[in-house]
Amino acid sequence: MDFAHAVAIAARAYGADRDEAGRFVLAQPLDVAAALGPTASPTELSTAVLYRIPVDTKWRVEHLAAIDTEPVVCEAVDALMQRPGESYMAYVRRVCAAPGRAGDAARSVLAAELRLGIVQTDSDALRERYESSLPLIQEALATVD
Repeated sequence: MDFAHAVAIAARAYGADRDEAGRFVLAQPLDVAAALGPTASPTELSTAVLYRIPVDTKWRVEHLAAIDTEPVVCEAVDALMQRPGESYMAYVRRVCAAPGRAGDAARSVLAAELRLGIVQTDSDALRERYESSLPLIQEALATVD
């Protein structure tokens, strides 16, 4: 999937919505995409800009699939959705174990999000949560062939 196409989808899904600080909601997924670094794959970049859409909007993974989002990106987006009743650490472990290219992309995006969260949050509790889960994701990334 072309990154520009993914950004266009995200821009359409978020529109001009802003967060509590007045930033466009689209800015956070773009920050995550940038945090992936210059060697990020198109799948990782696309996942980064699309993964919050099912959480932040009325759009679901099925909507993304219906507008020609690559299946592996849809799988990665789905893997990054915390399930109802799923604890945070169970979610992190599930992402660590997600199979295939979709799992690889999901882990990369979650690691980038956690690195950003550690730097950006004002909450000591959230920073501790991110700092404790980042090594699990990094270990899972390191074991990928």
